[in-house]
Amino acid sequence: MLPFFASSDAQPLAPQILFHLGPLPFTNSMLFGIIGAIFLLGLFGMVAKATQLWPKSRFAFSVETLVETILGLLLESFGDRKKAMRHFPLLFTLFVFILINNLSGLLPGVDSITLGVAGVSVSLFRSWTTDLNATIAMAVLSLGTVHYYAVRDIGVKGYIHHFFSGNLKNPMTYFIGLNELFGEILRLVTLSLRLFGVIYGGEALLSAIASLAGNFGWAATLPVMFLEIFVSLVQAYLFMMLTASYIVMSTTHGEESESHEAVAAGAGA
Repeated sequence: MLPFFASSDAQPLAPQILFHLGPLPFTNSMLFGIIGAIFLLGLFGMVAKATQLWPKSRFAFSVETLVETILGLLLESFGDRKKAMRHFPLLFTLFVFILINNLSGLLPGVDSITLGVAGVSVSLFRSWTTDLNATIAMAVLSLGTVHYYAVRDIGVKGYIHHFFSGNLKNPMTYFIGLNELFGEILRLVTLSLRLFGVIYGGEALLSAIASLAGNFGWAATLPVMFLEIFVSLVQAYLFMMLTASYIVMSTTHGEESESHEAVAAGAGA
Protein backbone atom coordinates (compact mmCIF):
# COMPACT_ATOMS: atom_id res chain seq x y z
CA MET A 1 0.00 0.00 0.00
CA LEU A 2 1.19 3.54 -0.62
CA PRO A 3 1.81 5.11 2.78
CA PHE A 4 -0.01 8.39 2.13
CA PHE A 5 -3.20 6.44 1.43
CA ALA A 6 -2.61 3.75 4.03
CA SER A 7 -4.48 3.04 7.22
CA SER A 8 -2.48 3.33 10.40
CA ASP A 9 -3.91 0.02 11.62
CA ALA A 10 -1.93 -3.14 10.96
CA GLN A 11 -3.37 -5.45 8.32
CA PRO A 12 -5.04 -8.50 9.91
CA LEU A 13 -3.42 -11.85 9.25
CA ALA A 14 -6.60 -13.40 7.85
CA PRO A 15 -8.57 -11.87 4.95
CA GLN A 16 -11.83 -10.14 5.84
CA ILE A 17 -15.19 -11.45 4.65
CA LEU A 18 -17.23 -9.07 2.48
CA PHE A 19 -20.29 -11.28 1.98
CA HIS A 20 -21.33 -14.91 1.53
CA LEU A 21 -22.24 -16.81 -1.64
CA GLY A 22 -24.30 -19.49 0.01
CA PRO A 23 -21.92 -21.30 2.40
CA LEU A 24 -18.85 -19.79 0.68
CA PRO A 25 -17.37 -16.65 2.25
CA PHE A 26 -16.21 -14.06 -0.29
CA THR A 27 -13.20 -12.14 1.04
CA ASN A 28 -11.45 -8.90 0.09
CA SER A 29 -8.43 -10.87 -1.18
CA MET A 30 -10.70 -12.92 -3.47
CA LEU A 31 -12.18 -9.73 -4.88
CA PHE A 32 -8.78 -8.24 -5.63
CA GLY A 33 -7.55 -11.57 -7.01
CA ILE A 34 -10.44 -11.56 -9.50
CA ILE A 35 -9.61 -7.97 -10.44
CA GLY A 36 -5.98 -9.03 -10.96
CA ALA A 37 -7.07 -11.96 -13.18
CA ILE A 38 -9.30 -9.68 -15.28
CA PHE A 39 -6.42 -7.21 -15.62
CA LEU A 40 -4.13 -10.05 -16.71
CA LEU A 41 -6.60 -11.25 -19.35
CA GLY A 42 -6.98 -7.69 -20.60
CA LEU A 43 -3.20 -7.29 -20.71
CA PHE A 44 -2.76 -10.49 -22.74
CA GLY A 45 -5.52 -9.32 -25.09
CA MET A 46 -3.81 -5.97 -25.58
CA VAL A 47 -0.50 -7.71 -26.28
CA ALA A 48 -2.08 -9.99 -28.87
CA LYS A 49 -3.72 -7.02 -30.59
CA ALA A 50 -0.57 -4.91 -30.47
CA THR A 51 1.48 -7.75 -31.93
CA GLN A 52 -0.92 -8.20 -34.86
CA LEU A 53 -1.73 -4.58 -35.65
CA TRP A 54 1.37 -2.70 -34.55
CA PRO A 55 4.29 -5.16 -34.66
CA LYS A 56 6.76 -2.34 -34.09
CA SER A 57 5.06 -0.90 -30.99
CA ARG A 58 7.21 -0.54 -27.89
CA PHE A 59 4.55 -2.18 -25.74
CA ALA A 60 4.48 -5.31 -27.88
CA PHE A 61 8.28 -5.35 -28.06
CA SER A 62 8.59 -5.09 -24.26
CA VAL A 63 6.20 -7.98 -23.65
CA GLU A 64 7.79 -10.09 -26.36
CA THR A 65 11.18 -9.46 -24.73
CA LEU A 66 9.78 -10.66 -21.40
CA VAL A 67 8.31 -13.75 -23.08
CA GLU A 68 11.61 -14.58 -24.76
CA THR A 69 13.49 -14.09 -21.49
CA ILE A 70 11.15 -16.41 -19.57
CA LEU A 71 11.21 -18.97 -22.38
CA GLY A 72 15.01 -18.90 -22.35
CA LEU A 73 15.06 -19.60 -18.61
CA LEU A 74 12.64 -22.51 -19.06
CA LEU A 75 14.69 -23.93 -21.93
CA GLU A 76 17.69 -24.06 -19.61
CA SER A 77 15.63 -25.88 -16.97
CA PHE A 78 13.95 -28.41 -19.25
CA GLY A 79 16.80 -28.83 -21.72
CA ASP A 80 14.22 -29.54 -24.41
CA ARG A 81 12.26 -26.95 -26.38
CA LYS A 82 9.21 -29.19 -26.86
CA LYS A 83 8.85 -29.76 -23.11
CA ALA A 84 9.49 -26.12 -22.34
CA MET A 85 6.81 -25.01 -24.80
CA ARG A 86 4.34 -27.52 -23.36
CA HIS A 87 4.61 -26.04 -19.87
CA PHE A 88 5.32 -22.43 -20.87
CA PRO A 89 1.67 -21.15 -20.86
CA LEU A 90 1.06 -22.23 -17.24
CA LEU A 91 4.47 -21.15 -15.93
CA PHE A 92 4.42 -17.77 -17.67
CA THR A 93 0.86 -17.09 -16.48
CA LEU A 94 1.85 -17.99 -12.92
CA PHE A 95 4.79 -15.60 -13.09
CA VAL A 96 2.79 -12.64 -14.41
CA PHE A 97 -0.25 -13.28 -12.20
CA ILE A 98 1.85 -13.56 -9.03
CA LEU A 99 3.90 -10.49 -9.96
CA ILE A 100 0.78 -8.40 -10.59
CA ASN A 101 -0.74 -9.44 -7.27
CA ASN A 102 2.52 -8.91 -5.39
CA LEU A 103 2.73 -5.36 -6.69
CA SER A 104 -0.99 -4.64 -6.22
CA GLY A 105 -0.49 -4.19 -2.49
CA LEU A 106 1.51 -1.03 -3.23
CA LEU A 107 -1.40 0.67 -4.99
CA PRO A 108 -3.27 3.57 -3.37
CA GLY A 109 -6.47 2.49 -1.64
CA VAL A 110 -5.50 -1.12 -1.01
CA ASP A 111 -6.22 -1.91 2.67
CA SER A 112 -7.28 1.71 3.28
CA ILE A 113 -10.62 1.88 1.43
CA THR A 114 -13.13 0.42 3.86
CA LEU A 115 -16.83 -0.32 4.07
CA GLY A 116 -19.12 -1.38 6.88
CA VAL A 117 -20.05 -5.06 7.02
CA ALA A 118 -22.32 -6.14 9.88
CA GLY A 119 -21.33 -3.02 11.82
CA VAL A 120 -17.59 -3.69 11.38
CA SER A 121 -15.15 -1.68 9.22
CA VAL A 122 -13.67 -4.01 6.60
CA SER A 123 -11.00 -3.31 3.97
CA LEU A 124 -12.50 -3.54 0.49
CA PHE A 125 -9.27 -4.60 -1.23
CA ARG A 126 -6.44 -6.84 -0.11
CA SER A 127 -3.58 -8.22 -2.19
CA TRP A 128 -4.24 -11.82 -3.30
CA THR A 129 -0.79 -13.06 -2.33
CA THR A 130 -1.11 -11.78 1.26
CA ASP A 131 -3.81 -14.41 1.81
CA LEU A 132 -2.41 -17.80 2.86
CA ASN A 133 -5.45 -19.55 1.40
CA ALA A 134 -4.60 -18.06 -1.99
CA THR A 135 -0.93 -19.06 -1.95
CA ILE A 136 -1.87 -22.59 -0.83
CA ALA A 137 -4.35 -22.79 -3.72
CA MET A 138 -1.62 -21.79 -6.20
CA ALA A 139 0.80 -24.29 -4.65
CA VAL A 140 -1.82 -27.06 -4.96
CA LEU A 141 -2.36 -26.08 -8.62
CA SER A 142 1.38 -26.14 -9.32
CA LEU A 143 2.07 -29.47 -7.61
CA GLY A 144 -1.10 -30.98 -9.04
CA THR A 145 0.25 -30.13 -12.48
CA VAL A 146 3.61 -31.65 -11.54
CA HIS A 147 2.08 -34.99 -10.54
CA TYR A 148 -0.32 -35.03 -13.49
CA TYR A 149 2.53 -34.75 -15.97
CA ALA A 150 4.61 -37.23 -13.96
CA VAL A 151 1.89 -39.90 -14.35
CA ARG A 152 1.35 -38.90 -17.98
CA ASP A 153 5.03 -39.06 -18.95
CA ILE A 154 6.31 -42.05 -16.97
CA GLY A 155 3.07 -43.96 -16.31
CA VAL A 156 1.47 -45.10 -13.07
CA LYS A 157 4.07 -47.84 -12.55
CA GLY A 158 6.92 -45.44 -13.16
CA TYR A 159 5.28 -42.86 -10.89
CA ILE A 160 5.12 -45.34 -8.00
CA HIS A 161 8.64 -46.50 -8.81
CA HIS A 162 9.69 -42.86 -8.57
CA PHE A 163 9.08 -43.07 -4.81
CA PHE A 164 9.72 -46.77 -4.09
CA SER A 165 12.48 -47.66 -6.51
CA GLY A 166 14.55 -50.23 -4.63
CA ASN A 167 14.09 -53.85 -3.65
CA LEU A 168 10.65 -54.14 -2.03
CA LYS A 169 12.05 -56.68 0.43
CA ASN A 170 14.50 -54.12 1.74
CA PRO A 171 13.04 -51.90 4.54
CA MET A 172 15.20 -49.00 3.38
CA THR A 173 13.18 -48.86 0.17
CA TYR A 174 10.06 -47.93 2.15
CA PHE A 175 11.98 -45.51 4.35
CA ILE A 176 13.36 -43.68 1.31
CA GLY A 177 9.94 -43.74 -0.37
CA LEU A 178 8.16 -42.29 2.65
CA ASN A 179 10.88 -39.65 2.88
CA GLU A 180 10.18 -38.73 -0.76
CA LEU A 181 6.44 -38.48 -0.05
CA PHE A 182 7.15 -36.26 2.94
CA GLY A 183 9.29 -34.10 0.66
CA GLU A 184 6.27 -33.58 -1.62
CA ILE A 185 4.29 -32.25 1.36
CA LEU A 186 7.18 -29.94 2.23
CA ARG A 187 7.14 -28.60 -1.32
CA LEU A 188 3.52 -27.59 -0.85
CA VAL A 189 4.28 -25.92 2.46
CA THR A 190 7.38 -24.07 1.29
CA LEU A 191 5.82 -22.86 -1.97
CA SER A 192 2.81 -21.38 -0.19
CA LEU A 193 4.43 -20.09 2.99
CA ARG A 194 7.42 -18.47 1.28
CA LEU A 195 5.27 -16.37 -1.03
CA PHE A 196 2.72 -15.48 1.66
CA GLY A 197 5.28 -14.70 4.36
CA VAL A 198 7.50 -12.47 2.24
CA ILE A 199 4.70 -10.42 0.63
CA TYR A 200 2.58 -10.11 3.78
CA GLY A 201 5.67 -9.25 5.85
CA GLY A 202 6.69 -6.57 3.37
CA GLU A 203 3.30 -4.87 3.50
CA ALA A 204 3.27 -5.09 7.30
CA LEU A 205 6.73 -3.50 7.36
CA LEU A 206 5.59 -0.64 5.12
CA SER A 207 2.57 -0.03 7.35
CA ALA A 208 4.73 -0.03 10.49
CA ILE A 209 7.32 2.37 9.03
CA ALA A 210 4.62 4.74 7.76
CA SER A 211 2.99 4.76 11.19
CA LEU A 212 6.28 5.40 13.03
CA ALA A 213 7.43 8.14 10.65
CA GLY A 214 4.20 10.11 10.93
CA ASN A 215 4.11 13.04 8.50
CA PHE A 216 7.37 11.88 6.93
CA GLY A 217 6.02 8.38 6.23
CA TRP A 218 6.11 8.93 2.47
CA ALA A 219 9.87 9.58 2.60
CA ALA A 220 10.67 6.84 5.12
CA THR A 221 8.84 4.15 3.16
CA LEU A 222 10.15 5.11 -0.29
CA PRO A 223 13.35 2.97 -0.12
CA VAL A 224 11.36 0.04 1.26
CA MET A 225 8.86 0.34 -1.58
CA PHE A 226 11.62 -0.03 -4.16
CA LEU A 227 12.87 -3.04 -2.23
CA GLU A 228 9.33 -4.47 -2.25
CA ILE A 229 9.15 -4.12 -6.04
CA PHE A 230 12.39 -6.10 -6.35
CA VAL A 231 11.22 -8.73 -3.83
CA SER A 232 7.89 -9.08 -5.66
CA LEU A 233 9.75 -9.84 -8.89
CA VAL A 234 12.05 -12.34 -7.17
CA GLN A 235 9.16 -14.19 -5.49
CA ALA A 236 7.24 -14.51 -8.76
CA TYR A 237 10.40 -15.81 -10.44
CA LEU A 238 11.09 -18.31 -7.65
CA PHE A 239 7.55 -19.70 -7.71
CA MET A 240 7.72 -20.20 -11.48
CA MET A 241 11.20 -21.74 -11.53
CA LEU A 242 10.55 -24.04 -8.57
CA THR A 243 7.43 -25.34 -10.30
CA ALA A 244 9.46 -25.89 -13.47
CA SER A 245 12.21 -27.74 -11.58
CA TYR A 246 9.63 -29.95 -9.84
CA ILE A 247 8.17 -30.88 -13.23
CA VAL A 248 11.63 -31.72 -14.56
CA MET A 249 12.50 -33.88 -11.54
CA SER A 250 9.15 -35.69 -11.53
CA THR A 251 9.14 -36.49 -15.24
CA THR A 252 12.79 -37.60 -15.41
CA HIS A 253 12.85 -40.95 -13.68
CA GLY A 254 15.78 -43.02 -14.87
CA GLU A 255 18.76 -41.42 -13.10
CA GLU A 256 16.76 -40.82 -9.93
CA SER A 257 15.69 -44.46 -9.75
CA GLU A 258 19.26 -45.67 -10.10
CA SER A 259 20.42 -43.40 -7.25
CA HIS A 260 17.59 -44.58 -4.98
CA GLU A 261 18.37 -48.23 -5.72
CA ALA A 262 22.05 -47.63 -4.95
CA VAL A 263 21.21 -46.00 -1.61
CA ALA A 264 18.81 -48.79 -0.64
CA ALA A 265 21.24 -51.51 -1.72
CA GLY A 266 24.08 -49.90 0.23
CA ALA A 267 21.94 -49.66 3.34
CA GLY A 268 20.87 -53.29 3.03
CA ALA A 269 24.42 -54.58 2.55
